[in-house]
Amino acid sequence: MNHFNYIIVVNTYNRPLELVLRNLQACLIQKIPPQKINLIDQNDEGLNLPQEILTNHLIIRTKTNKKSVSAARNTLEVPENIEWIFFCDDDGFPCDDYSEKLEKIISENPTVDILAGSIVREDNKEFYTLRHKKGGSFKSFRNTKNLMGSNFVIKVKVFDELGRFDEKFGAGSMWGSSEETDFCWKAYFSGKDMGFFPELIVYHVPPFNESFKDGFHKAYKYGVGKGALVSKWLFKKKKFKVIYELLEMISIPFIQSFRGLFTFRFGLIATNFAALSGRLYGMIKYLITTK
Repeated sequence: MNHFNYIIVVNTYNRPLELVLRNLQACLIQKIPPQKINLIDQNDEGLNLPQEILTNHLIIRTKTNKKSVSAARNTLEVPENIEWIFFCDDDGFPCDDYSEKLEKIISENPTVDILAGSIVREDNKEFYTLRHKKGGSFKSFRNTKNLMGSNFVIKVKVFDELGRFDEKFGAGSMWGSSEETDFCWKAYFSGKDMGFFPELIVYHVPPFNESFKDGFHKAYKYGVGKGALVSKWLFKKKKFKVIYELLEMISIPFIQSFRGLFTFRFGLIATNFAALSGRLYGMIKYLITTK
C-alpha cells in the first residue's frame, strides 16, 4: 500500500535531553514512518545524543547558530518528492497513531493545505488551551490562533509559496513571539485551505509554576510580539479583520484584571498589566521601526 509521504521537523534549544529523546522515540514508532526526522539543534553545544539516535537512518541532526525558532525552521532543506512537513516542538510528542489519523484526514480532505492539531497536557489529558477545547473552523478569522507552531502539518509547496516564517517573529527573534499566528494569517489572507483537527494530538508537558517575576517578564515579552503582529497586519498590510484581534488584546487584560481584583489575585492583575503594556509598546514600536 502506498502511504502519503512526510517528514517531521523538531527544533530544539535549551531543552532537557530526556524530553527531546521522548519526542524522537514517539516519532520513530509511528506506524506510517516519516521519510526523515529533521532535528534542528539550536544549542550552543550540540545535544549529547545516544548512539542509537545518531546512527538511526531516519534522523538527521542539523546544527545551526540561528537563535530564533523561525530562522532555524527556515534553514530546513526538504528532500525531493516530499509532500508534507509535520512541525512538532521538542517538549511535546505525537500520539502513537498520529500518522494513521493524518493519512485518513488527508485522504478525506484532498484540497487541504494546512492542518492544525491540538496540544494536550500529558498529565491530565486536557487541552492545553481553551481555544483548542472550543475548536472551530479556520473560515472564521477568530479561530486562526488554533494553529500552534508545536503541532501543525503543511504541504511543502505551500510552505515555500508563503515564504516560510517571518524571521522577525518567534522566540529568540526581534519581536520574541507570535511567529505561528503570523504564518497562519499569511495563509489565511492568501486563501489557503486550512483545517483544525483535534484528533491530531501532540502531548505536552504541563505548564510549570513560574515565579511572579518570571511570569511578569514572560507576559510582557509575549505582549510585545502580539502588539507588533497586530501592527504589521492591521496598519501595514491593511487587513481590517485584524481589528478583532486588536479589540481582544486590549479588552481581555482589563477583564482579567477585574477578575483578579474581585478575587484578590493581585498577581493576575500584574501579569495582565504587563501583557497590555507589552502589546501597546510592541504595536507602537513596530510602526516606528518599520517606516
